[in-house]
Order: sequence, then structure tokens, then C-alpha cells
Amino acid sequence: MSIRSIFKLTLPVNLLILIGLYTDTIAQRYPSQETFGKNRVQYRTFDWKIFRTTNFEIYHYQGGTALAKLAAQYAESEFDRITDVLGWTPYNRVKIFLYNSPSDLEQSNMGLSTLDNLEDQKLDLAQSRVEVAYTGDQIGFRKTLVKDISLLFVYDMLYGGNMKEALQSSLLLTVPEWFMSGTAAYISEGWSPELSDYMRDFFKNRKIRKPTLMTGNDATLIGHSIWNYIAERYGKDKISDILNLTRIIRTEQTSITSTLGVPSYNRFLRDWRAYYLDANKNAEQFYIDPKPTWKHQLNEFGSTDVNAVVKLSPDKKWTAVSEIKKGRYRVYIIDSERGSRKVIRQGKLEVVGGRAKNLPPLLGWTRTNNLAVLATEGDRKNLYVYENVGTKKLRVKVKRNIRGLDQIVDMDISQDGTMLAVSADKGGQNDLYLISVARASALPLTNDLYDDLSPRFVQGSSRRVIFASNRPADTLGTGKGDYKSITPYLSLYEHDGTPKSDRIPKLMQGSGKTKVMPVYANDKEVIYLSNEKGINNLYKFDKASGSSSQLTNYIFNIRNADVNLASGGALAYTYLNDGYYTAAFTNSFDPNASLNVPSVTEKGPKVDQKAAGQTDTKIDSAAKAKAQESRIVLKDGEVDTDNYEFDEDVLKTFESRQRRGTFASSPSALTRTKAVRENIAIKGPYPYKGLFINNDASSDWRIDPVRGFGFSQSISMNDLLENHVIKAGIFINSNFRNSDLFAEYWNNTRRIDFGARVDRKSLYIDSEGAPQKYRYNQFTFSVSYPFSTTSRITVSPMYTSTRMIDVYILANPDLTSSYGGLRTEYVFDNTRVNGLNMLEGTRFKIRYDNQLGLTNTNQSFNRVSLDFRHYQKIHRDLILAIRASASHSGGKAPKQNILGGMENWISNKKDSRTANDPLQFGPTIDNRDIFFADFATNLRGFNLNRLSGTSYMLLNAELRIPLIKYLYRGAITSSFLRNFQIVGFGDIGTAWTGKGPFSENNSLNTQIIGGDEDPFRATVTDFKNPYLMGYGLGARTTVFGFYVKFDYAWGVDNGYTNKPIPYVTLGYDF
Repeated sequence: MSIRSIFKLTLPVNLLILIGLYTDTIAQRYPSQETFGKNRVQYRTFDWKIFRTTNFEIYHYQGGTALAKLAAQYAESEFDRITDVLGWTPYNRVKIFLYNSPSDLEQSNMGLSTLDNLEDQKLDLAQSRVEVAYTGDQIGFRKTLVKDISLLFVYDMLYGGNMKEALQSSLLLTVPEWFMSGTAAYISEGWSPELSDYMRDFFKNRKIRKPTLMTGNDATLIGHSIWNYIAERYGKDKISDILNLTRIIRTEQTSITSTLGVPSYNRFLRDWRAYYLDANKNAEQFYIDPKPTWKHQLNEFGSTDVNAVVKLSPDKKWTAVSEIKKGRYRVYIIDSERGSRKVIRQGKLEVVGGRAKNLPPLLGWTRTNNLAVLATEGDRKNLYVYENVGTKKLRVKVKRNIRGLDQIVDMDISQDGTMLAVSADKGGQNDLYLISVARASALPLTNDLYDDLSPRFVQGSSRRVIFASNRPADTLGTGKGDYKSITPYLSLYEHDGTPKSDRIPKLMQGSGKTKVMPVYANDKEVIYLSNEKGINNLYKFDKASGSSSQLTNYIFNIRNADVNLASGGALAYTYLNDGYYTAAFTNSFDPNASLNVPSVTEKGPKVDQKAAGQTDTKIDSAAKAKAQESRIVLKDGEVDTDNYEFDEDVLKTFESRQRRGTFASSPSALTRTKAVRENIAIKGPYPYKGLFINNDASSDWRIDPVRGFGFSQSISMNDLLENHVIKAGIFINSNFRNSDLFAEYWNNTRRIDFGARVDRKSLYIDSEGAPQKYRYNQFTFSVSYPFSTTSRITVSPMYTSTRMIDVYILANPDLTSSYGGLRTEYVFDNTRVNGLNMLEGTRFKIRYDNQLGLTNTNQSFNRVSLDFRHYQKIHRDLILAIRASASHSGGKAPKQNILGGMENWISNKKDSRTANDPLQFGPTIDNRDIFFADFATNLRGFNLNRLSGTSYMLLNAELRIPLIKYLYRGAITSSFLRNFQIVGFGDIGTAWTGKGPFSENNSLNTQIIGGDEDPFRATVTDFKNPYLMGYGLGARTTVFGFYVKFDYAWGVDNGYTNKPIPYVTLGYDF
């Protein structure tokens, strides 16, 4: 490339950077003209109300009033503990949007408009809001709520509480994923057996050495372990010190080493590994890694309690397993002897953005080897009972829709197959129910705020149920309970199945944070899972003696289990192995075993009681004595700044002030405030008024193919729930004579979405001293029906008018046309965002337009078009992106497709042709059809308007390599380097008018010579290759908030390779 070419290339880039420096905007959105997007499917309407407390606003709807009050009490009671650990109090009152179940959360429209550009979680953090669904039990719900609130506070602390601070911090501060999410996980739970189990698997089976390599749930748990290690070894107060120093110096590694006094960050990581490896070695002395008959890898492990389910058939021949993987659920039956498996049922989950964790189908066997499957499908909870399992005659014997329950979290089926015992929630309250299989009617056995989990029928009974509960007493009907009386542990109870029972015998008393889950029960004994010794293993409770004995000593947590005591016994279970849930089967099981092994909590990491919600009453006497000795003798008027006390009256006055956007006060002040907060005042409920807020305002630079360089400004407003969205925008050209205006409104409240949009475009052409004005106006009304979260169909009737005004000769009448049209469009989109311009999945759009000429029927036309895109992950962050697009216009006045170049090309070079040029303007030319032309890009190696016609086909392929991110797996603070990609690409396409690209009678192969004033006229037919090809290399990254693409391409036309063309463009994707 010559020096002159380089200068021409860099001049517009430098100009763009200078413009960007003096612009308020820091980001832009330049996708292709085609828009895709996912959906939310509403199965019901929600009547929202608001509770207000000192620090929170709780948004809830019908059936969730009691849960909302509990959430308010949980949040306020934990507020001081969270801010104490962080050393930070947020600026604003936090909005908590509460949903009665995960399926209700998936119906929310919040964040949908920006889902493709920003993760749901990051959007919630930026807007100081928490979206949380009731998880089916109070212990898990409280943990999730505290975790989400903590994450919001950490974000607010690091990135500032106002727009200016957030902007500055987001540009200069980049922390690894584990840093924030791990902090929130530690605050919500402290140390836990689940964390220890994850760390044992991590260091045993996974070879990753740097926490920065972890993403998603792995990053959360690794971060959880790091913060737990810091708190246990250096003290909990170091957490706030590290966070505050990170906010100041903007690097977490230096903050950790400086605060902890560690020589280097690598030394810190070595000490962290050694801490957990030592704990694992202690556990390995007493616990074993069993060798199962077979095992199968299932779904990837998540940080929540969502798990796979296993059930053994009565004859031990089959093991039923259910799992969730990649947005689908599957139910397998596995041959217990050979380990071969077969899918008997599968279905799709309605999940957008991974916001809610769906439970896998629940399973159960009858004594006749019929398999019961209870699956949540959309808004329905369907029960299927299969017979002839394991044969070719497998069929659904019974199908029932269970109504009236928000969520079913566990179930068991009686041996005779007539009843289900389910743990389910309704209106944010978990209770125990008996459900008749024949009638699908639910009979409540409990009715209070306490959790009633893991029901199991006593063998031979269709009424008596063993279950786990966090209720403090064995009486029913004496009170609903409150957030103070809910215990943090689970105990075993037995219910006789009578609805009006006033007493349920307590079989086994829990303590601490013990979790128990019944697995099998008969008249004499109960086999259950428990983590009382730090690892989830099987135990047996003997009803006669009232004692428990340990049956297994596996070194990993048994996540789910089922036993069969016939013919030597059998055990099926799930556990964590190499980051995945794994189902395993052992063809023997001894229910009379009695193991005596120590608790790993005595050898492993200790839970930080205060951080986990318990009061730490221990005092370091040595430190206290040292502090006493360090006091000095003071003269009159001197003050010991290390040992002083506030005046009581002054302290009370200080504490009465509202603390917002400040660092946390001293521990004594927090203790006083916490004592006052025991009596939590909840105001409301107030009606939700749906006030509109500004959601997004963006300023963009755009290069229109016809009108050239211009400035675009858009604004988006919506109510808090994003059920009503208003957008408006303007584009204005550099000569201030060309412009676009649009305004649209969408109502997304119900299943069917309604929208209305107004567009106005103006084009000024100064051609040969004879200026012309073009006007375009369109009004569109749209009705969109989502089939699922990934597909929808939209029907849009519209009215369109065009006008050409002859400015030079005012006497000439305006040329006008009016159209009545109908657009039908189907969109599919299951893509996932893995980074800036990094997608995985498939999306496509099929559209058909039919425009009827109202002024003149000879102006009628139609168009059918396709845009298909697939993004395939090759290795780690390497993505192969493929796009296929095509269009055909027909009717009496078909419109043009203009092929060549790239969209938003700064140079904006166009080819001119003497005949059939859709971009030709002149005093005698009426080119109102330019408003209906489609620009088919990218075809690199050629200028814009290289070919045109009523039909086109185009194929693009790009290998996108985020070079720095791929080679360096640490935290990359520079957005320029973090988003830098190199791209290898190839394009091939053609455009024509006529039968087809290889036909003799089309615009590609037919050329007319002569005519008009020339007395000779000839038609020349040429049989050249109709396809144009381009190939080359490119680079992409962000420059001052603009996503800039540079491509260097060679074009191939009829076997001849043209000179390379450099492209500098703005925008994402193709």
C-alpha cells in the first residue's frame, strides 16, 4: 500500500477520533439494518404493588404480598451486616422486583430491549435493581436475595453511585469476573459444604491455575473460595480494605497484595491453593472415592441448587435420570446392569438470558415399574405416567395438568400409583400437598411460612409422608410463622396425611445449618442425606431407638440419591465430577452399615459466622492485652487518636442522619443501628403508577449510502417494568437538508405485543443546478405474537407515501405516490452474547412485503427476503460467523437491490453506471424508488453499487479471533485490547434482474448498445461468471467508545482479481 493510500485511510480515522473526543456519547450501536431479538412470553397479567422500607422498595404482585413482606424483612435485617463487610453504604434506595416463581420471572420484560447489547445482570446493577424469584424454600430464597443485594452494593461501591463516577470507573476499572460475584457469594453464605465439595473437585480434576480464566458459575465459586480464604486467614475486615483500595488504584491484584502484605500476587494464589489442598488431604484420610458400576456425565454444574434427579425402579433394572442442558430438559432410562441409556422424553425451556434456574423434571416409580414424570412446560405443570418402560411398547398411560400451584420443587409417587406427595409453593409460600393422580386435585397438608421439602411416602402407604422442614415446633395451626422463627437448619418430620392434623411428630432434630433430605422410608427407619459432618452423605434414622448412623463416607457431596433395599440393595446418586453433574449406579447397598468418621468442618475451612449471618462473640484476648499495653500517658488537652470515645449525645445525633453513598460507620455505630432495625417498618402497599424513565440515549455517527455522513440521536423511554416502551430519533446530514425522523411505541404487557411507528425521511439532491426534494412518510401498526422466547411472527399493516418536489421549476407539479401495504415477518433468535461482537447460536428472519399502489396500481410491488446467520464456537473464544441473505422483488414495479461494499463505510465510494443505475439522479429523473431500495452488504473488494437488480444472493463467512483475549487469559483492563479482533473473511454474491443469475436473459448477461439518438441498436449477450467474490483480512476494536472495523479486501470478478480496497466502517457483526 502506498504512502498516499495510507494517508487517505488514516485521515478519516483520525477525524473520527477527534469527533469522538468532543462528543458526550461513549458508545454507539451500529448493527446491520436487520434487527432480531428474543421475546418474553406472558401467560398472565400482573397487578403490581410497592412496599417501602428505609433502604428498599419491594415490587410485588397478586399472591406475593406475604412473600414481599418477608423479602423486606430479610433485606433490612441483612442490610447492616452487608454494609459492615463491604465498608460501604449505597447512595440510593434499592428496587427489588419479586416474582412468585421462576416461570413468572421469565415473563418479565425487564432488560429485553437491551439483552443483545448488555447482560441482564449488568443492566440490573447499573439501574440499582434486583430481580429475584422465589426459589421454593425460604433458606434458598434468603440466600439468593442477600447475594443479589450484595452484588449490587459491590457494583455501586466500585463503579460509583452517580453517572459521572460510573462512566469514569467503567472506562478505567476492569476487574475479573470472580471479584464481584465471589464477594456477593461469600457475604450471602460464608463457608459451606457445597463450596468445599466444589474446591475438592476443582483441584482434583481441573487443571486451570488462574482464577481469571473462570467464567459464569465457576467464577462465582472460585471467587467465593478466595474471599473465604482471605477472611479466615487475614480477617474479615480485610475484605472492605481490598475493595476500597481497588476502587482507588483500579487494580485488584495490587490491592490484594498491598492490603494483605503478600510479596506477590502469584504467592497469594499459591497460598490460596495450599489452604484448600491441605483441607482436602485431611478429608481423604477418612473419606473414600467409590468405584460405581457405571456413571454418565450430565449437565454442567451451576452455582445454584438446581440438580439432576435419579430414581431406581423397584426391580432395580432401570435407573431414571432427568437433567437440564442447553435450554432443554431430558429424561433418560439407563439399564442398571449395562449402563446404556435412552431418552424417553425431552422438551424446551422458556429461558431468556439465563435469569431463572428451572428445575429438571421430577421422577418417581410405582411398584408395577410405571415411571411418573412431572415436567414444567411453559405455564403448565404436566404429569406423565409411562408404562412398559424399557420395551418397544413404551407409552404414556396417564397425562394430567396440575393446576393451582406456582412451582413444584419435589415429589414422590405412592407405590400403588394413586397419589403424589409434593413440596410446592403458592403465593411465595412452600407447603406439603397430596395430589390425586386420577383427578389432579391438590390437598394441602400444611399452611404456613415454613419450608416442607423432599416428601417421601412411607413404603406401602399412600398417605403417610416423611419430609424435611425448618419449622421450630411439631404443632400445626398455631401460627403462620415469621422471618425470625424460621430456623436455618432442617429437621425430619412425619405427616399422617390427614389434612386437619394438629401435630406432626419430629423424628430428628437438626442444628446449625444442617440440611437433610429424606430418600427412603418404611415403618422402622428413614434413610436420608445430610451434610452434618461437612460432606453430604447417606444416614439412617432408627425410629425405635431414635438414633442415627452413617451409611456412606464418600468424599464428594451426594447431591441426589435413591436406594433400593431388595436383593442386596442398590444405590443411584448424582455428584460433582470435573465441573459436571454425574449420575452413577452401584449394584449393592448395605442399610445396616455404621461408619464413624470425623467431621471435615473440624479439619477444613471454618465458616465466618458473622459474615454468614451469625453473631461472632469471640474476642482475641492477646490483641486486647496488647492494645491495653500500648496506651500512653496524656497531658492536658491532648487526645489519644488510637483510643477515644464519642460523646453519647453527639453519637446519637450522628446516627440519626441518613447514611447514603458513604463508607460504613464504626462497628459500634452499626451495632446500634442494627438493634434499632430489629423492628422493621414496612409502608404500603402503594399502587404501581408506571412512571416513565429514560432508559437509553445514544448519539451516533452514521454514513448513509445516498446522503453521506451524518449525526444520529435517539432516546428510549419506558416504565420500570418495560411493559411500555417509547423510542424516538433523528438523523441529520452534514448539509442539514437531509434527515430522518421516527417515533414508535410498543405495548408488551400481554402475550400479544402491539406497536405503532411513524417514519419521515427527506432527501435533497442538487443535480446539475436543478435541485430536487424527495419526501417519504410511513405509518406502521404492528401485532407480534411470540411462539416462544426464541421465535415470533409479526404482522404489520402500513401506509406509505412518497413525493418528489422540483425546486428549480416551481410550476412543475409534485410527483406523489401512496401505498397500502402488509408486512409479514418471522424471526428466530437463540443466540447468546459472549462478549462484544461475540455471539453463539443461530438467528434468521423471513419477511414478505406486499405494497399496493393506491395512486396508481401499476406502482404495486412485493418483496420476499431472507437473512440467516449462524455463529459457531470453534475453540474457546474463536467464532466462525456465517451469513446467507437473499431477496427478490416482483410485481408491476419491482424495486432494486444494490450490491457491493460495506455498510457504514466512511469512504462511501460508489460505482456509477450508464444504464439501470438505481443511484442516478438528475433533472429529468424521478428516483423516488430509492426509498424502497435494499443495500446488500457486505461484499468486500468492491465499491457500493457494483451490481444491482430485483434479486440478489449473498454469502459471508468470517473467522473472528479475539487475539489478545485468546492468548492472554488474565484480566485485560484496556477496552481497546480486550475487544481487539483479527478477522479472516470471504464474501460471494450476485444481483440480477430476470430469471436467474445464469440465465441468458438477465441484466448480468445482457447489454444494450446504441439506441436513442444513435441509429444503431444492438443487444449483446455475455456469458461471464455472475458471482463476485471478495476475500481478505480485517481488525475490529473499540476506539473512544466507537466500535471500528478495518478490512483490507481483494475482489474477484469473472476470474480477475482487482486491486485491494481498504474499508474503515462503524458497527457490529456483518
